[in-house]
Amino acid sequence: MLLTPALARPAPAAKDWHRRGWTANLLANTRFSSFTPPWNLAGWPAIAVPLGAAEQADRSPYAVQFVVPSDGEGRLPALAADLERPRPWTRLAPMDALTR
Repeated sequence: MLLTPALARPAPAAKDWHRRGWTANLLANTRFSSFTPPWNLAGWPAIAVPLGAAEQADRSPYAVQFVVPSDGEGRLPALAADLERPRPWTRLAPMDALTR
């Protein structure tokens, strides 16, 4: 099993992504999400698990990614549950995050 951050940095602000070209979107997303694409391309099962939010004003979410070999996909739900059990993540975004 491999454990990595889910994101390399905070996600970019929401924009009119549909107005940008495929390459521009790929590059923008790869900059903040560089840990997940290699495993998708390799065909190894992975799962991202939320861990909470930063204490800063922006309350950026934290998450980690578990990666297992191709025969280990059945282990992912239990790993995610074990990690989430001590600090269950909130199912809804805080209201202040919706008004930004």
